[in-house]
Amino acid sequence: MANRRRWNIGVLLLLIIFAYVLVQFYWSTVRIRGLVTPLEAGDQDQTKRQIALISQELDNPFWRSVEQGALKAAGQYRMELQYMGPFRINAEEQMKLLEKAIASKMDGIILQGIGTEQDKALIEKANKLGIPVVTVDTDEPGSKRLAYVGTNNAYAGQEMGRLIAEDGPKEPSGVIGVLVGSKEAANQRLRLEGFQSVINTYKGLSIAEVRASNISRLQAAQQAELMLKEHPEIDYMVGFSSLDGIGMAEAVARVKPGGVTIFSFDDLEDTLTAIKKKQIEASIVQQPSQMGYEAMSLLNQYFQGQTVSSKQYTPISVITDKEVPAP
Repeated sequence: MANRRRWNIGVLLLLIIFAYVLVQFYWSTVRIRGLVTPLEAGDQDQTKRQIALISQELDNPFWRSVEQGALKAAGQYRMELQYMGPFRINAEEQMKLLEKAIASKMDGIILQGIGTEQDKALIEKANKLGIPVVTVDTDEPGSKRLAYVGTNNAYAGQEMGRLIAEDGPKEPSGVIGVLVGSKEAANQRLRLEGFQSVINTYKGLSIAEVRASNISRLQAAQQAELMLKEHPEIDYMVGFSSLDGIGMAEAVARVKPGGVTIFSFDDLEDTLTAIKKKQIEASIVQQPSQMGYEAMSLLNQYFQGQTVSSKQYTPISVITDKEVPAP
């Protein structure tokens, strides 16, 4: 009897010791997991694909909107976005940043097509290194870019022409002054060509002059003022870059108040205010945030081995004082 009792006590002690060992093992596992998990998370962060977004101008509202769309997609697709650009519009600086992105072995690059042979050569270099390039806002036709995402600029120019044709009587007539951001930029050239293709179909419409604003509000105002003084017969003014409309409105207020109908591009806050005050008749609005988002989405499709469309046009719309909310 005594032996059986001792046996039971021994077995009980062994069970207690075994349970103690199991508990210690469990807590050790929990502690180790707590130490390892942050390291694993760090490793995962390091494996995020690195994407460079090279803007035309660092703090330009249009490009900041492109950045916001790209950031939204980056979070969705577990990518890391590096936004960069020159402080002032400078094509040479853009190409230096492209060279830097290639040398840094980024996983993908989003940029504005610049329209130079050097730009095409750098895109081809990136392509040979396995770095896909997506152009936004302005395409780089003839290059090795993966895809273009942005406005159909020729169509946008045609839409501007239709706005003027539909503004007046059944038989449109009037003299038009035109501002472009740059005469060399492909997107501006396509908008102008689309615009001219519509205007030239109406005998009563003519273009007095085309000037460049260099995407500057001050220069837009100066060039518009000179145009109005040299061509007092101007009835309409159109601008194809985001700051042109505001500059034209300032010039018209000084030289020919109430005598010129203005059509602009994009929806900067000052542009919307001018539309509400009826200083600008209407503006063609792009979708820069959607451009950034779709560019990142195309890169994600490419990384997943999916077929990517070479052109993806984002929509445009026309905004008038009816669509601008009251302040």
